[in-house]
Amino acid sequence: MKPTLLLVEAPGSHRELLSLAFQGQGWRVLLAVGVEPLVQALRESPPVHLVLAAGALLASEAGRLGALREALAASGASLWVEAPPAEQDALRRSGLPVAGFLATGMSLGARVEAVRQALPREAPGRQAALRVLVVEDDPVYRKLLQLALAPFRFELMEAEDGMFALELARRHPPDIVLADVLMPRLDGFRLCLALRQDPKLARVPVILTHATSPDELDLRMAANVGANAFVRRSQGDDELVATLLRESRAEGPLPAPVHGELSTETHLYAMVRQLERRVGLLEQAERTARESEERYRLVVSGSYDGVWDWDVRNQRMYWSPRLLEMLGLKPEDFAGTSEAFLARVHPEDRDPVASALALHLEQGAPYDVSFRLKHEAGGYRSCVSRGRAIRDTQGRPVRMAGIIGDVTEQLRLYREAREAVRVRDEFLAVAAHELRTPLAALRLRVQGTAAALKLERQVAPERLERALVAADRQVQRLADLVEGLLDVSQMQGHAPRLNLEAVDLGQVVRDVVLRSEELASRAGCLLVVRDVASAVGHWDALRLGQVVTHLLVNAVKFGPGKPVELEVQADESTAWLVVRDHGIGIAPDRVDGLFRRFERAVPARNYGGLGLGLYRLARIVEAHGGEVAVTSTLGQGATFRVRLPRAGPPVGPA
Repeated sequence: MKPTLLLVEAPGSHRELLSLAFQGQGWRVLLAVGVEPLVQALRESPPVHLVLAAGALLASEAGRLGALREALAASGASLWVEAPPAEQDALRRSGLPVAGFLATGMSLGARVEAVRQALPREAPGRQAALRVLVVEDDPVYRKLLQLALAPFRFELMEAEDGMFALELARRHPPDIVLADVLMPRLDGFRLCLALRQDPKLARVPVILTHATSPDELDLRMAANVGANAFVRRSQGDDELVATLLRESRAEGPLPAPVHGELSTETHLYAMVRQLERRVGLLEQAERTARESEERYRLVVSGSYDGVWDWDVRNQRMYWSPRLLEMLGLKPEDFAGTSEAFLARVHPEDRDPVASALALHLEQGAPYDVSFRLKHEAGGYRSCVSRGRAIRDTQGRPVRMAGIIGDVTEQLRLYREAREAVRVRDEFLAVAAHELRTPLAALRLRVQGTAAALKLERQVAPERLERALVAADRQVQRLADLVEGLLDVSQMQGHAPRLNLEAVDLGQVVRDVVLRSEELASRAGCLLVVRDVASAVGHWDALRLGQVVTHLLVNAVKFGPGKPVELEVQADESTAWLVVRDHGIGIAPDRVDGLFRRFERAVPARNYGGLGLGLYRLARIVEAHGGEVAVTSTLGQGATFRVRLPRAGPPVGPA
């Protein structure tokens, strides 16, 4: 039994062409314009197997879809709709029993094949296959034409020149002939004329084809030899297939040649014209391809990204030299397969990458992923990749190409920037607290003294002196904080300025200890000066005093009630300052970053401080050509060792 198809869409050549294509497969085709005629046809016509409707038309008549649902249910016909993705979603929500969707823009052959797959197997509706003789000397285009005609189930015969085609046609008469006009031995024009002059083949439709659009001379030549049509070959070849279907079902007399034969002069002139056009097209194509290849090479060679090209059908993959270089590979190190690529992806990223590739190939979802690729030297590089598939006329992916960019450095800089922002915000909070504390104490002291003066008119000198000393201490603390901030700001851009002179490190240590006795006493610390030898070097006395002061203050802060030991050692070229405390110590994971800006050995909320002291200290020591190191055991204290070359900092180039 022939299957019955019901086409529903707006009138026009598109619907008529589909009808012609379906009828060529032996299927009965009914036509309806609009939803109401469709419902009527489902109720009154012979059993309908499949309804093919345009989504736009169904959407425009949404009010009649209820009746359509009932008619479809009663008839048992399956509904297929041709619509873009947005309309497909709307139709699914409408409640229509849509069996499947056809994508808009499908070729005529793809539509025929899709409907064939949707029809019930018990009603194939086959009829005698149309025998088509394809005459084409270009093997590539001959193969493309085979693929274009495959969905229509024609019986194809092939010939690579007109002479062989004529012999084949006389042995096995075709139903229709497709012939290129420019071929060796016997061209398409002369083949058509020979067919018209053969009584057994005179009524066989002949369609002439060429790569360019026919001009006036081509059309006159085609008419003179009795050709039914002259069609330009295109990438999709829908026009050629449509012409073939129309001519195969055309009724009435065939066109007859105007002249019984072609003049040699006219024919040669036409052939020269055809050759000139073909040569011109080849030259233009070659020039365009060469320019495109040059642009491609220029872009690839100047890009920091690697390029990949994947032959999906054969599962072969190409990596550009830049991509191999990114991963420390030689060409022979990469197996050139998709499996070899996925094997280099980090195990945690492998499934997401494979899924993204599959979604792009199957559904066309964008391929834009981030993952890690293994470097030949060990470790992984952070990468981003984008790509796009190239598909055949049936929508199947045949090739996919794209780029891979190494963003490891960018990610490192991004993380460092985020960390810097975090440290900055923390520093600002701590700095505000550090500045607010002495300001609050100073304000209370001044307010208290002012209130006492107002009430008592005369305040005892001893009380006033204590208030002023306390205020001065807070002011000094504020001055030290501001000075430290300004000093660090200067050091960030370049090394601290030094006023170099002959300085005795031992004397600097004794002076700092003398000035710090009151601080140590308040903290319950005993300052133990051990073996402070005289060590004269070419240094900045003020800066060395800052180094000793900070180490001593830190030792007192983090080891209250415990002794602090200081030593100075020297030989002919080097002096060493050693400061040892017996306080809380430093955790091993904090030692490495201890001399970085804003770093602290302990949380700021427990001990305060801006986290600038050790950074400032290290910069001063480095400016003198020395170095500072620390050893510590958590809970047992820390030992800082400062090494200074006695000759002073090295002299740079003038």
